[in-house]
Amino acid sequence: MDAFVSGWGLTFLLCGFIVLVFFTGWLHVHRELVWVKALTDHLGFELVADEPGTQKAGSSLEQQVIRDEAHAILASKDPAWAQKQVRSWQMRAQRLEPALGFWVDLLRQLGLLGTVLGIGLALMYTGNDLTKLLGPLALKVWTTVTGLACSILLSASFSMKLTAWVDAAEKNLEAWDARRLSGAIAADNATTGRRAPSKSEVAS
Repeated sequence: MDAFVSGWGLTFLLCGFIVLVFFTGWLHVHRELVWVKALTDHLGFELVADEPGTQKAGSSLEQQVIRDEAHAILASKDPAWAQKQVRSWQMRAQRLEPALGFWVDLLRQLGLLGTVLGIGLALMYTGNDLTKLLGPLALKVWTTVTGLACSILLSASFSMKLTAWVDAAEKNLEAWDARRLSGAIAADNATTGRRAPSKSEVAS
């Protein structure tokens, strides 16, 4: 057990755990980015389409789900529920950048934790053998190297593209929601027999 703790065994275990966390974070951010891309593409297509709710040819499964949700929002008779659904889209898109920051920060902290653990193990030794004193610390430094490397790789993989797609999603969502609300007002006026005021009426 002492050889495992003081040798490469524990170091490999800690580094392996950090790499596992890296892949978990990568998959999570990638999945959410795919959703944001699908939302942006679908809403952008609807903004230029003649018929709201039109399905884009060759659309992905994510886009089909978003299309069904968009159709339910447009067909809803409950404006509060519709606004809540739109707000949930906005919140999910806005959570993507903090999610990337969380995983990047977690990887750095795990790497640092491994090194601090090595310092603690080194301080626990009370003998005169310097190799046993410095060995755990020298090996556990690799956990910080692994954590930093994984955090840099994760940030480099998503940071730039993620910001661009989130901004595009928010702009398309605002434009789509504004058109939805104007269409709902026009439908309400048509139902109640009211008409939009003319320019001369507004001026007076």
